[in-house]
Amino acid sequence: MAHPATQAPPGGAGSSKLPAWAKLGAIFGVVSALSILTWGPIGVSGTYPRFIGAIFRRLTPDLAHANPYLEKMGSLIKPETFLVIGLLIGGFLAAKLAGDHAAPAEYPHPGETTKGKRYRDAFIGGFLIVFGARIAGGCTSGHIISGITQLSVSGMIFAAGVFAAGILTAKLMHRGAQS
Repeated sequence: MAHPATQAPPGGAGSSKLPAWAKLGAIFGVVSALSILTWGPIGVSGTYPRFIGAIFRRLTPDLAHANPYLEKMGSLIKPETFLVIGLLIGGFLAAKLAGDHAAPAEYPHPGETTKGKRYRDAFIGGFLIVFGARIAGGCTSGHIISGITQLSVSGMIFAAGVFAAGILTAKLMHRGAQS
């Protein structure tokens, strides 16, 4: 399957001067702005402690209500919860519709010798991102998506740092894969 950045835009070649990524970016911006207007800034990392809080409230209500962090995070039922559920379902459906049955491995590092190790590394990386975001009291996706949509300077600086770190990490991993 061709990389999304190099795919031809829908409607055939030459039907639009905008590349596919620009059209999808514009759609993403409009949806982000509508979400802020309808229910406020959104993010996804807060859903995980709310999910843990819901489990604790079910198992040990006294302990859960005594925990100020879980009380601060509030109920599980919030718009972000449905966003997380939609991300899982949408990712699964998109992969099935595209015919992909495995995570792409464009830059596997030397330690990823099996599919299981790749999934392990993806889980650890995702966990560390969420853990770091919650320790910092923020949300990486919320800071970028909602922050930039609201023209927040801190959101733009944070996004530049995230993308710079991601590019550097990918280059380092790619270099390790070639050796």
